[in-house]
Formats: sequence, structure tokens, C-alpha cells
Amino acid sequence: MAIKFIIGRAGSGKTEKCLNEFRQKLLESPSGDPLILLVPEQATFQAEHALVTTPGLRGLLRGQVLSFRRLAWRVMQETGNTIGNPIDDTGKKMLLMWILQQKQEELRLFHASAEKMGFIDNLNSLMSELGRYCLTPDMLKTQLENMVSDTADEVVLEHKLHDLHLVYREFETQLATKYLDAEAYLSHLANQLQFSSLAKGAELWIDGFYGFTPQELEVVLQAMLHFKNVTITLCLNRPYESDEEPNELDLFYPTAMTMIRIQKKIEQLGLSPAIYELLTDHPRFTDRPMLAHLEQMYEQRLSGRRVAYDQPGDEITIYSAANRRAEVEGAAREIIKMVRLDGLRYRDIAVRVRNIEEYGDLIATTFKDYDIPFFLDQKRTVLHHPLVEFIRSALEVILNNWRFDSVFRCIKTDLLLPLVDGKLPRKNSRRIARNEMDELENLVLAYGIQGTRWNDTKNWSFTRYRSIDDAVPDEADPVFSKRMDHCRRTVARPLKALQKRMKDAVCVRDMIEALYLLLEEAQVAERLQRWSEVALLNGRPEKSKEHAQIFDNIIDMFDQMVDILGDENATPELFRKLVETGLESIRQGLVPPALDQVLIGSIDRTRSAQVAVAMVLGVNDGVLPQAMSESGIITEAEREALTNRGLQLADGARRKLMDEQFLIYTVLCSPSKRLWLSYPLADEEGMTLLSSEVIKHTKMLFPYAKSSQLHSEPESTMSESEQASYISTPSKTISYLLVQLKQWMRGESLSDIWFDVYNWYLKHPEWNKKLAILTGALAYTNEEKPLPAFTSRLLYGDQLVSSVSRMELFVACPFSHFALNGLKLKERKVFRLEAPDIGELYHAALSNLFKELQEKKITLGSLNREELLSKTSEIVERLTPRLQNEILTSSHRHRHIARKLTNVLQSSALALHEHDKRGVFHPVGLELAFGPNEQLPALQIDLQDGRIMEVIGRIDRIDVAQLENDSLLRIIDYKSSAKSLELDEVFHGLSLQTLTYLDVAISNSEKWLGMKTSPAGVLYFHVHNPMISNSNPLTEDSVVKEKRKSFKMSGLVLADHEVVRMMDSEVQTGHSELIPVGLKKDGGFYSNSSIASAPQWDKLSQHVRETIGKIGMEIVNGKVDISPCRTSKKTACDYCPIKPVCKFDSQFEGNNHNVLKGMSNDEVWQALYSKRTEETD
Repeated sequence: MAIKFIIGRAGSGKTEKCLNEFRQKLLESPSGDPLILLVPEQATFQAEHALVTTPGLRGLLRGQVLSFRRLAWRVMQETGNTIGNPIDDTGKKMLLMWILQQKQEELRLFHASAEKMGFIDNLNSLMSELGRYCLTPDMLKTQLENMVSDTADEVVLEHKLHDLHLVYREFETQLATKYLDAEAYLSHLANQLQFSSLAKGAELWIDGFYGFTPQELEVVLQAMLHFKNVTITLCLNRPYESDEEPNELDLFYPTAMTMIRIQKKIEQLGLSPAIYELLTDHPRFTDRPMLAHLEQMYEQRLSGRRVAYDQPGDEITIYSAANRRAEVEGAAREIIKMVRLDGLRYRDIAVRVRNIEEYGDLIATTFKDYDIPFFLDQKRTVLHHPLVEFIRSALEVILNNWRFDSVFRCIKTDLLLPLVDGKLPRKNSRRIARNEMDELENLVLAYGIQGTRWNDTKNWSFTRYRSIDDAVPDEADPVFSKRMDHCRRTVARPLKALQKRMKDAVCVRDMIEALYLLLEEAQVAERLQRWSEVALLNGRPEKSKEHAQIFDNIIDMFDQMVDILGDENATPELFRKLVETGLESIRQGLVPPALDQVLIGSIDRTRSAQVAVAMVLGVNDGVLPQAMSESGIITEAEREALTNRGLQLADGARRKLMDEQFLIYTVLCSPSKRLWLSYPLADEEGMTLLSSEVIKHTKMLFPYAKSSQLHSEPESTMSESEQASYISTPSKTISYLLVQLKQWMRGESLSDIWFDVYNWYLKHPEWNKKLAILTGALAYTNEEKPLPAFTSRLLYGDQLVSSVSRMELFVACPFSHFALNGLKLKERKVFRLEAPDIGELYHAALSNLFKELQEKKITLGSLNREELLSKTSEIVERLTPRLQNEILTSSHRHRHIARKLTNVLQSSALALHEHDKRGVFHPVGLELAFGPNEQLPALQIDLQDGRIMEVIGRIDRIDVAQLENDSLLRIIDYKSSAKSLELDEVFHGLSLQTLTYLDVAISNSEKWLGMKTSPAGVLYFHVHNPMISNSNPLTEDSVVKEKRKSFKMSGLVLADHEVVRMMDSEVQTGHSELIPVGLKKDGGFYSNSSIASAPQWDKLSQHVRETIGKIGMEIVNGKVDISPCRTSKKTACDYCPIKPVCKFDSQFEGNNHNVLKGMSNDEVWQALYSKRTEETD
């Protein structure tokens, strides 16, 4: 038995010496006693590759590269003592979730945390830690029994120990009898190694470890007892004896303590003292004095013995970057440069980061853009995969009553639809196109379909009321209905089968079988195989392997669930939680798909074999060294308390923080030719990031090291050689070229090198077309040219017909008008009660109320309160089923809303009742339409080109009243929200509706009513149910008065005392409670009265007609400008549904708001009069 340590500092050749001894043994005798190289799990591939590429070595018949786990498997396979089925972290986490649910009533703290994000992960890590450090449930119980809790912190720790003991005991009971986890592997390995022939006469090399857990250390000691020779490499500056106590601030403290522990165990076992070989040379840094100096001086960086390297050199370079993207792109450009100009291979370069989660996706995306082959050494979650989403959403469908989002999440995975083609036929099925699923989605959204309707045995058919006033709905196209019903049945059939099986299931095994049958019926395995093949053909080997592995991952999870909990009873909801836990735990680790590729990995996990260049990114404060946080279940203080009580756990945050320096040392000393250090100055949100102390210390050691900043784009101030570094691959360089050309177009200087690049693209046919498209985009201004006359006529016809609201929309934004009324773009209909639906109900209910009273020849004011409330309720009840596909009768919530809307209309009806009693105006037109074939003709406007424009619409209510010598008309417009008539909006053309309606009514009154009429006013009535708030108690009369005030109409009224009193007979002086007018005692009007004289009404009417004519001409002339208006209160973009279409952005050249100046009423009247004067002149 010989035990040997090979020790030396970083770069001294420890691994190479191990490999050489191993190679020499194989070359001398290809067959014989086993030779085993034991390395960390993540380093096995690299070690095997280093051996098999040895010149003259024909094979590894007696040589094996193993990790602790693989060694355990080999020994247990040989000895036959494989107790239990293997269980991984996925199975363990599902078991822990089950235990927490079952023990919920007994838990003191954990019951509230079981379903919190990350808790199961932390609990599983703690269970593994307890196992690795050989702690048993009984040890926890002993501590719990002996614990005296005097402080609040001690009480919390006592509760944690109670819950830990409860969970750990059940956890270990399950594992001990049935399963074999990672910790159990090591225990069995230590127990069975003595019986294995593998150890008889075998030689063992242990390389790449900085330390060992107690379980791993026990395996190492058993190996010393039973292997012929054991060689251990450690990164150390000198050998340590068993009685030494190194300073915990020493750089090599972690490996020193490892050697001391092994030395003590050797003495305790009575083995021969270990020999050691100290390697003092540094072959890694031959001809690299800067790297050699860094290795020697790093541990002296804070001491007075620090010596700076006073020579310039490029072996160590330091870069800052504006952000992480600029940093990663700079690294990518440097890799391209090193491979092209320095003769390096991609495999000679390693990119290392501290937090792979922050950089992994960004590096992968960037390296793909630069066509850099790479391997990302990161275990990937599978939650993004369609199969995982399919399983999760399918379970949610049956648990959440077939909700829309769950059903269509399931459909959009593409795993639910029939797989119909020549290879994989399915009986009685036809191909369903994706657009049919889109149509089905729109249909389900519009009709609010969910729950039992998905499984309705009757064929789906659809009806819709064209208007709320229609008594009979229209039937949908039967062909369309049949097609949608077929799509519905196709997607519902397998989910309905799953629902039935889950309902009949009595245990977890039955539920797993139900899920598996769903996957089988959906032909998931076949589809994933096809996806994998397609990904491989498209040059995406990693995606191909992901698709190839995922089904096995899921089936393995199912198997473990059956093994662990198969016979247990579970509710569907608990089963869903278990499945969610399992899916969240699955991680895919991929083998490098090629040899010549850049290795990307984390500093603490990834083992990079001999690399020429190490690029360390993200060297920021708090990252390297990493700030340790207490994210686990046991806090730092609690760890210390437990350690003092004799329970040894893993090192706490304080020790890990000190060990960070050793980790930094190993990565800084890993390259043989060059070290790249970089750090971003800001994160993705623009928050400042500081450089790490590593940067500071490196600069102090190497004051002449190259240091510069990485830019996202080439700048004109850069030298030509610096700009040339941005020329990498055609696909990436073209983006930089466009930036340079854009700056050149703005008048900035442009280096000749970019003209050469431009000419290169022109000369290559595969790129010149793309270049033409992209350079064309440089002049893009997001401006729309006017439509040609021919196109305008196709859209709007020879005779322009438009509503007032459309013209107001045109003034607000011509492009919005073009998109919505020219192209007929529409938002898809959603089964949701929105403001327009409520407004439609209000209009229809009030219109029906007045129509029924007119038919009975009674007035609103003649009804008493009870009659009015009853009549209003009856009308609303009749109308609600016709609104939005019966939405107000679809659920308890909507029926409650219907009752509230009824209250609103009853309150509004009472207010209108008061108006009717106090005024002499009465309705003569309700929901009166004007236009071709309507009650009133369209308003015709002569356009400048000789064409006639017809204005159409529908007037809510027209009232009439008789003067001695005249008849008066007023317009009342019902609004579901408060609105007033702003004269400046009328002037600009944003508010034309009520004045146009009044013009139409007056222009046609002689034919329609048999009398000439004059304008009395235009008013807005706010339909609502006011809430009266007052700090003092109110009498019933006060409440009625306050409510009446809240129903005061806004708008514009004829400036005539008699007309005012015809609208409110009770106003003699003072402000009216019903209309926006106040009368003074001297006969005048208060200044805040909203009034206009008869001549002013004429001017308004004339201005409205002229504005409509102007708008009409601009429409027929094809104006479609993206120029939304902006007033002091709002912009046209605020609630515009087509913002994603127009892409209006004030940063685009040509994208400017049409600013409409705010004007007082006096300024408006002055402008109108001056305008008429100018025209007369």
C-alpha cells in the first residue's frame, strides 16, 4: 500500500503528471490490474479525451476515468449489493413535497413555506447536506431534546429542528428501504469497496478536487486501505502535517485542510505515512512572465511583499464595458481575432463567469451571431419546452374547469393536434391548419366559451345580435360553425379522456397512467423525434438533443413517481403540485457536441482542461468575490450554533467568502498564454456597477497591463485598426456597417475601411440583396405617402360616405382613420364587458323607455317613482340577453353587474323624469338614423373637386319645444362618462358630433316635422348612479338635491332667457340645477354659462360644415399621415388600438404630433368671426 500526494501551485503540472503516469502504465502494459483516474463529474469527459488522444495509445482496456458516482455504480454492479432503485433530485423533491403535504398539521414553520418558490430546492439541498455530512435523524432528535430556548432566535431554531427532524426522518425512512440517492451511493461505495475485485491490485489517481465531504473522504480512506497505490493531487504551496493549523486567511487554506484531514485519517488507520512530491516548476507559464508573476504574487497582493511587474505586455488585458452586451460582444470579437490571427483553435479558449445564469443566454445568443462554436456548461431547466407546457396546461384544463388560457396554452404547444402526414397517419382525422386554431381561439374569446361547453354533445352553433334592439339574433355561417365544431372536438377529445381517467383514478399510479396515455394518444414521442431530426438538419445540434432527451426525462420522472408514491392516494390538486415540482426539478446536461469549440462555464463548476486563453467576464464588486447571502433554510448564525453543539454542516457564508480567493486564484492562473478580465459599468436597467477588487489588485500588480473600454459599436474617433476589430462575420458586420452609414448620412466622418466592407457586400450576390434592403431602411422615416387617387377611390368609393365620429378620428390621426375605416382593421372581439357595451345598453334602454311612453301617449313626467323604476327594470331585463352574446347572464358576477347597471339606469331615469317635469321640451326623435334609406336623409357636403360627401349617423335624442313665433330643437346625447362641449375642440374638428346632429335635424325639420326650427342647444346627459359624499349628515331632501346636481347636463344652450326657462322652469335667477346656465338678477348670464347667441350658432354651424368639407377632401386625396394630434389634456395615441401598426415614435424623423393649440371660448369666437371676415374680403 503506497499513498502519495502530488502537490504544487497552479500551473505546476499536477494534472499532467497524473495523466503521464497513467499513460505510461497503459503504454507499458495495456492489460493488467485496473487503473482508475477519479475526477469530478464535470471533468470526466475532458480527462477521457486527454487520454484517448495520447499518441501510440491504442485503447483504455485497463484504464478508466470515473467520478465518485460512476465508481459507486461499478462497485455495486460487481458486488451485487445495489439496494433500492436509483432516485435523483427530481424524485427527491417530489418525495419532499409529498411529505410536506402529509405532515402539514404537524409542522411548525415549514407548512407555510411548502409551496413558495425555491423552498423545495433549498430543503432538498439541506437533506443532501445532512446526508453528505453523515448526520442522522436521531442526531437531530437528540439536539432537539437537549435544546433550551431562551431567546426568540433559539425558539425559531428549535422549530426548524423540529420540522427538519420530522421531514428528514420520513425522508430517510423512504430512501433507506426503497431508493438509492447520490449520498447513498457514497455510503454503499465506502462499505462495499473492500469486497470489490476492482480494488484488488488496482492503482488510483485522484485529481481535480479541492476538498472532500465527509462521505467522499470516507471513500478515499477505504481506497487507501484496499487499492495497491493511491495518488492524490492537491493545489498547495507546500505539504502539511496532521498536527498543523493553517491560518484561515491563507490562500491555500481549503486544500491545506484537505491534506491535514487525510493525514490524520492515515495516522488513525495505522497506515504507512504518505509520501509527497512537491512540484516547483511552472511549465504552464513557460515564456509567459506576466502570468507567472500573477501566480506568484496573487497571495501577496495585500501584503508589503507585493512586487509590481514593471514591464509592458499583452498576456494580461483588462477591459471595461458600457454594459454586459458590449462586454460579451467585445469578447466575441476578440475570439474571432485570436482564431484568425494568432493561430489558436476555439478549443484553446475558455470563457468563465461567476454567475452563469446572468451571462449564459447572452453569451449563447452573441456567439451564435458571430458564428463561434461553443459549449455552454450549464444544466438547463426544461420548463420552456413545449412538452412540459403541454403537461402542465393539460392538468390545469381539467382542474380549472377548462379555462380559456389553460386550453389554448395546451393547444399552442402543437402537441395536441393530430399528427397527420404520410409517415404518421391517424384514423378518422384530417389535417387541422394553424389558422383554424386561430379562428377557434377568436371564437372562444368572443363567446366566452369555457367549462362544460367544450364537451357539449350537441354541435356548436353560434348566434349574434347585430344590434341590442334586434329581437331575433342572426345565425352564424353553418359551414364555419361545423368547421369550428370539428376543431373543438379534436382538441377536447384527448383532454376529456384525461379528465375521465383522472376522475376514476384512485392512486398516484392511476394518475400517472392517465397522463402517459395522453402522451401516447397525442403521439408525443413521434413528434419529438421529428422535431429533433428537423433541428439537426437546421444545424442546431443542441436543440436536437434537447428534443431527443426530454421525453426520456419525463418518463423517468413518471417512473420515479410511481416507485415513490404509486400506491398512495392523492387529490388531483396534490398530484398537480407533485408533477409541477418534478418538472421544475428536471435539468438537462448535454455532452459537448463537438471538439473544437469555446468552453463557457461558471468559475466554481466548470473544469477547463489546458487552455491557452481564459476570458473572465463580469469581474464586478459583489460578484467576484461573490457576496454570500443567507438564502437557505439554515442561517449563518444557526449553522454556527449547531456546529457548537456538535452537528457539523457544510461551511457557512463566512468560510465560503474566504474560500472565494482560492477560487479566483485558480481561474486567474488557468490559462497558459493569455488572461482576459472584463467588467460592465452598468446593468440592463442602467444601474451603476463597480469593478471588483480583483481588477484593482491586478492593476496594482501590472501597472503597464493593457486596459481599455469595450464599445457596443465602432466610433469615428477610433483608429482604423480598432474599427477593423468590428469586422468579424458577414452576418454581424453588416449591422455595424449600417450604423456607420447612418452616422455618415448625418454628416459624421467615415473611415475608408467601411467603404471597403460595403463594396465586399456588393460583390457577393448572397449578400447584396440584403444590403439593399437594409440600406434602404436607413432612410426610413416612418412617414406615409398620400394614397394614389385610384387607391383612394377603391377604398372609399366614388361618393364618400362617412360618419361624424370617423371624421373626428381623421382629425385626431389620419393614419388611424385609414387603418380602421379604410383597411377595416379590427381588434378581435373578447367576451368581456367594456365601456362601449355598457354605453350600448344605456342608449337602448333609455330609447326604449321613451318609445314605449310615446306609443302609450304619456310623458315621462307623468309617471310616479314606482312606475318609472319598474318600467326601467323591465326594459333592462329584456335587453340584457341581447348584449355581447348574453354576457350579462353568463355568470353570477355578470348578473351582479346587470343589477348595478339597472340601478344606474333607474337613477338616470329619475333624473330625466325631473327634466321632463321642469321643462317643456319633449322627444320627437329617438335613436334617429340619418343617411340613405333612413328616416332622415344624409347631410350632403359639396367637396372642392365637385363630388358630394354624405354624412351619416344616428342621433340619440331630439327634443322640440314651441315658442310663440318659432319652434326650437335641441340634441341630447347620452354618455356613460362625463363629457363637456369644448369650443376649441369644435374649432379644430375634434368634437363635431352633436353640432352636426343639430344641423341635420334643423335642415330636415320642415319635411320631417312640418315646421321650420331653430337651435335651442346641444347637451350631454351623463348616465350614472352618483355617490354622494359629505362630512356632515344629510337630510333626504339634501341627498335628492345633490343627486340632481350630479345629473346637470353639459353642452351649449341658446342665449335666451325664455329658452333657458323652457328647459328648467324653476330657474329665475341663479344657476340651473339641470343645464349649464346661470341667470343674473339684472337679466344677464353668469360668465360660466355655456351659451351661444343665434348668430354664434349660425357661425358654429357654418364652421362645422366647412370643417367636414375640408376633412372630406383630405380623405379623398388620400391623406394617411401618421400625425396624431396632441392637446394640453391628451393625445390621440392614448387609447389608440393600432399603435403596434403605425409604430409612431417621436424619435423617428417625420414622426411629430399635430399640436392643437388650446383656446378659450372668447378666442374661438374671435377666430370664427375673423375667419368669416377674411373670407368676405
